Amino acid sequence: MSKVSSLRPVLLDPDVLSTPVEAQVLSACLWTTDDDVDLVPTWAARWAGPVSLLVTTFAVPSSAEHIGLLAKLAHIQKDHASLRTRLMVHVLHLAPAAELQPNAFLNLARLLSPSPRTVLFPGNLSYAPPKTLYKTLVSQQPSSSSALSPAGRTRKRKPVVLTSKDHMSFPFASLAPVMIARDDSTWCTERFFAGMSRAGDWEECLWQVWLANFGGVEVKQVQGWTSSGSDVKLHRRLVSRFRSETCSLAMRRFAALRDARSSADTKKTRWLKRVCRSWTSV
Repeated sequence: MSKVSSLRPVLLDPDVLSTPVEAQVLSACLWTTDDDVDLVPTWAARWAGPVSLLVTTFAVPSSAEHIGLLAKLAHIQKDHASLRTRLMVHVLHLAPAAELQPNAFLNLARLLSPSPRTVLFPGNLSYAPPKTLYKTLVSQQPSSSSALSPAGRTRKRKPVVLTSKDHMSFPFASLAPVMIARDDSTWCTERFFAGMSRAGDWEECLWQVWLANFGGVEVKQVQGWTSSGSDVKLHRRLVSRFRSETCSLAMRRFAALRDARSSADTKKTRWLKRVCRSWTSV
């Protein structure tokens, strides 16, 4: 788990409701604080598939507050029949002085997801997806046979960014979800940006995904998604430094692995240099 998250929680308790999740190809991954768990039913009513939800709390394990949280979660599952076989809740106990790290929490929700494909939703539970989104995404998943290459190997599926029509390339819409394999090698950065909102933090994750795929992510326009519409101010100096470092690392890593005789690798090298020109002097 150290490769997925650098968090040092007091305790991570996965699947506290012991949910018998039915095997499905796609799960939603999101996180919330213990103060907002009452919003779970409303959000889940608009997503018909499994949900991997990470709940953060400063409550001490086995304390009255912790027991109360577990009781509230159990009541939510009991009172909403549709959630009994698709809502997985993981409780993360944080140290009293711990900073909230949205990307780290999404990493954990994704790691604990019951499905091979995940959709990471970075927004608050008050921002629910369109009711038809799950059905649409599942219908577009390839069959087992079409997911195989001619050599019989499983093809790596590109991440899919769910964005608005006026943000079809990076930078994508604020808090745009991304569909990505649970075991994809790219995980959201947990670098701490002082005073950064969820949207600002998330933009750096999308930057990583976009860069790791040489801009070759799929983009899907989604209507009916409610975004915060907030004007997020990024901490430009920190962001520029981060993107410069990720570009330099990406170019060094690719230079070590590329085949000089491959025209495809040559195109990728040119793409990296063009995209990273604004962020590095290399």
